[in-house]
Amino acid sequence: MSVLTYLASDYPLEEVKDPHVKQLSVNQALELGIKVPDFLLESSFDKDKPDVILWVDDEKNFGEISIREFHKADICDDIYTPKKFLAYLEWDYTESRAENLIRYLHAHLLNADEIELWRIWLGQWFDDGMPRIKKHHINIEQLTCLDLEKVFGKNNHEFPECIIVSRSK
Repeated sequence: MSVLTYLASDYPLEEVKDPHVKQLSVNQALELGIKVPDFLLESSFDKDKPDVILWVDDEKNFGEISIREFHKADICDDIYTPKKFLAYLEWDYTESRAENLIRYLHAHLLNADEIELWRIWLGQWFDDGMPRIKKHHINIEQLTCLDLEKVFGKNNHEFPECIIVSRSK
């Protein structure tokens, strides 16, 4: 089991790539002068296979915001939203990243009426049916970093939590 944070909307979600992280083949890593474990250098290993090595320009940059699409079928029974468009939200909470996420939400709500931000523990409720879900409703104009920190800046997994952010009417 692990924590999953994701976004859900009735409007397509724009993907965001972490500019500090790259997934490389062994040959790409070698070209950049990155030390590669010996087992990846064996002749039987495909050194051009993509996404074998995760590289970051500086460890302090791990945890920047990354948003990428996924489908309900990829996760099984742990998605509690009826919304059509889903995207992983990968990040480590910091105030500056929360400010960036709020800017992303503002831009998304130019086209959508609302967006959901979910934090769930995968597999925890699998045999127990529908869990108790804690939902927070907030207008984008009132959303603050503190609201995001309350849900995403903690290690408590008592129940799934969702912030439903709506646009101003």
